[in-house]
Amino acid sequence: MPGPIEETRTERRRQAHVSHAAALRRARAERAVREARTAATVPQTTPLGRTA
Repeated sequence: MPGPIEETRTERRRQAHVSHAAALRRARAERAVREARTAATVPQTTPLGRTA
């Protein structure tokens, strides 16, 4: 059975992983909103032809 220090470390590590995963989800959601807003407000331009 691990001691109280190891149990505390394990719990803090678990909480850090949960927090990190939540931050990633928020960042991805915010980026998706920004990209959707940008795609809706900026019309796609046609590519320019190459010049020789």
